[in-house]
Amino acid sequence: MKHIDWGYLRRALLFLLAAAVFSGSLSAGGRYFEKRMEEACRRDETRLAAVSRRYLTRDEDESLIKEYFPQFKALRKTGVLGRERRLNWIETLQDARNSLKLSALGYEIAAQKPYAPDFPIALGKYRIFASEMNLNMQLRHEGNLFALLALLDERAVGRYSVSRCELNRNFRGKAGPSATASNVAAACALQWFSIKLADGSELGP
Repeated sequence: MKHIDWGYLRRALLFLLAAAVFSGSLSAGGRYFEKRMEEACRRDETRLAAVSRRYLTRDEDESLIKEYFPQFKALRKTGVLGRERRLNWIETLQDARNSLKLSALGYEIAAQKPYAPDFPIALGKYRIFASEMNLNMQLRHEGNLFALLALLDERAVGRYSVSRCELNRNFRGKAGPSATASNVAAACALQWFSIKLADGSELGP
């Protein structure tokens, strides 16, 4: 029967146990480190995505500004954005009356109200407003009306449309029109448009 050196075997078993514990600790530490690295990687990816979105949004905003700012300035210049230029409208009408030598031209401008177009339009956070102007005129002939509207197109600050217009002759029978008299009475309604925020706040000065 062979003699077993338990002291030597005990040292070997202790070394094997220590190696197993060290290996297990190393494996657990590796998994923990790997998990921490994965979490850190996910955080970095999230931050990178957020930064990318911010830069992408900024680039998109800059692109939109470059594309639409000239149109925004043009709308402000024409009076569609910003405060209504009612004094300008009145002065233009007075100039038109003098230029066309009309015997009478009366006007009345109603309070501005929200305007609903007859066709669907996506306005987002904006809204169209309109002010109705009623005109009563004494004309020598129908051409005076078109000349007056042409002067409004040329000189008035703003955009409008003619919603209705009624013309009636002032002469009857065989008398016929006079070259100097007011032969036609005209009553027209104009809608002056502007764009504001949906709560009615002005866009621009």
